[in-house]
Amino acid sequence: MHRLSYSQFGEDITAAKLLRNVETGFYVDIGAHHPLRHSNTALLHIGGWRGVNVEPVRRSIDLFRRYRPQAINVHAAIHNEANSVTLYKFRKGLANTIIERRAEELSANKKSEGQEVVPALSLNDVFERHVPQGVRVNYLTVDVEGYDSEAILAFDLGKHHPDVACIEIQRPDMMALGENSVVRYMFDHGYQLYAINVFSFTFVSVRAAAQHLDMPRVARLREVTRQGGRKSGGP
Repeated sequence: MHRLSYSQFGEDITAAKLLRNVETGFYVDIGAHHPLRHSNTALLHIGGWRGVNVEPVRRSIDLFRRYRPQAINVHAAIHNEANSVTLYKFRKGLANTIIERRAEELSANKKSEGQEVVPALSLNDVFERHVPQGVRVNYLTVDVEGYDSEAILAFDLGKHHPDVACIEIQRPDMMALGENSVVRYMFDHGYQLYAINVFSFTFVSVRAAAQHLDMPRVARLREVTRQGGRKSGGP
C-alpha cells in the first residue's frame, strides 16, 4: 500500500520502517524547516509522536508553534561554539546556511533574501536543555546546510544515543564511504549505516536494533562490515 511521504527524498518512510515498533516516540528535528513541507518528522508527528524542532528562521518556528503546539519549538541555528551566528537566507528556505563560503556559491543560482543574526546552540545544548530528562530520543534528523559534519562530530554520542539518526552528508565519495568522517564517527559509536536517500544517510544504533527495535539483522550486518574491514586492512 502506498504511504504518503512528507520528506524531500522519502527519509520519513525509512524512519517509519525502522521505528515501526515504537508506538509513540520522541524525535529531535534539527533544521526543521516547515511542519509539513520537506519534513522528516511530520509523519511521526501525525502518528502521535512528540519532540523538539530547532529552526533558525523566525517565521518557520512560528509555524511550528502554531501547528505543533505540543512540541518543543526552538528558534536557533546550530553551532558548536558561538552563541549567535549570521544566517544567510535564500528563497524557499531550503538552502539557508551559516557558512559564508557556501552562501557565496549558492548566490550564483539562488535568490538571496538577505541575512540576519540568530541565536545558536550546539547539538549537545539542544539535548541537554530541551529533551525532557529521562526521555529516550528515538529519532534524530540533522539538516543544517553545510554544517552537518561539524555538528555531528562534536555531538556526544556516548551520552546522547538516539535510536536512529538521519544526517545530511553533501557530496560524499560513494566509493570510500568508510573513510567519510561522519560515517566513521557513527560506526565507532555503535551505529550501522542502514539507508541512503540521496544526501540523507540513516544510521541505526546496533544496541537499539538488537533490543526494543527488534532488528537483529542490523547487528549481524555490522559484524559482517567489521569482518570486511579487517580483511581489507581496516581496524
